[in-house]
Amino acid sequence: MFFNGANINQLANIKFGFEKALFLRINFYGMIQKLILLIFGIAIAISVQAQEVQKRTYHFVELKPHFGQPIIYSDSLTSTLNKSFFAGDVRWGVQTNGERNQDQFLAFPTYGIGLYHAYLSSPDTLGRPWALYFFYSAPIFRTERFTFGYEAALGVAWNFAKFDPETNSKNDLIGSAVNAYFNGGLFLKYKLTNRFDIGAAVDFTHFSNGAMQTPNKGMNLRGGNVSLAYHFTPRVKKGILAGRAELKPKDLGGIEKYNEININAAIGGKATTKEYGSGPKYFASSLIVDFNRRYSWIGKFGAGLDWIYDSSLSEDYEGEENTPHSKYMFLGLHLGHELIISKVSVVTQAGTYLIKGTPAKGWFFFRLQLKYSFTPNWSASIALKTANGFKADFIEFGIGHRFQL
Repeated sequence: MFFNGANINQLANIKFGFEKALFLRINFYGMIQKLILLIFGIAIAISVQAQEVQKRTYHFVELKPHFGQPIIYSDSLTSTLNKSFFAGDVRWGVQTNGERNQDQFLAFPTYGIGLYHAYLSSPDTLGRPWALYFFYSAPIFRTERFTFGYEAALGVAWNFAKFDPETNSKNDLIGSAVNAYFNGGLFLKYKLTNRFDIGAAVDFTHFSNGAMQTPNKGMNLRGGNVSLAYHFTPRVKKGILAGRAELKPKDLGGIEKYNEININAAIGGKATTKEYGSGPKYFASSLIVDFNRRYSWIGKFGAGLDWIYDSSLSEDYEGEENTPHSKYMFLGLHLGHELIISKVSVVTQAGTYLIKGTPAKGWFFFRLQLKYSFTPNWSASIALKTANGFKADFIEFGIGHRFQL
């Protein structure tokens, strides 16, 4: 089904004028992109950590050397990537003690901020990336000494040697110097003393820019790490110094369940594979209206509608005159879930298109969103929307407001 009608085209032309004035082929937008990514990553990490420092006293520092092998899917970089990599990071975190019901429900997770640095072969081609990130880890099972669990980290990475058609044409993985950073894995930790933990993990690391610049195959690293953690903040209890939180379950009681309407408006930019080393050239935006149900201490589920506009589809109509901009519009329907971790939420949505302005993008899309609630009803977010299944479409920067019913 296709959009039509003079009113829709008139609105689209107004939007196109705004798009062209602000985003289309503006040379300095690349710098704005990098600045937004960096500021947003730092703000999320610092604000999350700040709220915990006010309420929590059980802090720890952790050192983690990494090692492993890049995943090879580049013909021009096969020999370069077929070498081991080494990396390391340092983390400052908080061990929750169950003072919030969410933490009880999640089995006393830890979270905080970290700094990562990777030593890759051929720095002139790939770079030596740094990353600032927010991490979260939780146990799958725990004994008095051992903890087996999972962890994830999300942040902003920089210091890549990006693709350049003249000076770095071999790098067909990364087209930008600033990228998103993701790490996830499974760990096993051992309580060595009341202050020290040691551990080992298998993990996966991914760098990409969400199609804001091309090429954007992304860089993937698989491997493992070992860790050493030191727990601060002793407490005096009957003359004994205790260096970490007491993890004692308690009765959670019930939660007030409620319904809400959430409206989120987002904008973004993207590049295409037509011209490597460029972008973001094209304006993209979305308007999302969700109906959600708060069902537990840590979650909401719901469904919603997506209005999506993507001006990069103009490339499909090059040479045609007076192409209606309604062809760049989509109406979608999705199901979603929100995992609530203090003021930070991780939103996942899977949907399909009800109305398509063009046959592009397939019929299935996915959205992964990191949201920070800076007031009870207002939030800021960054999200990756996909197309044709799980292929990166564009990154969105959004503002949202909720209405509790």
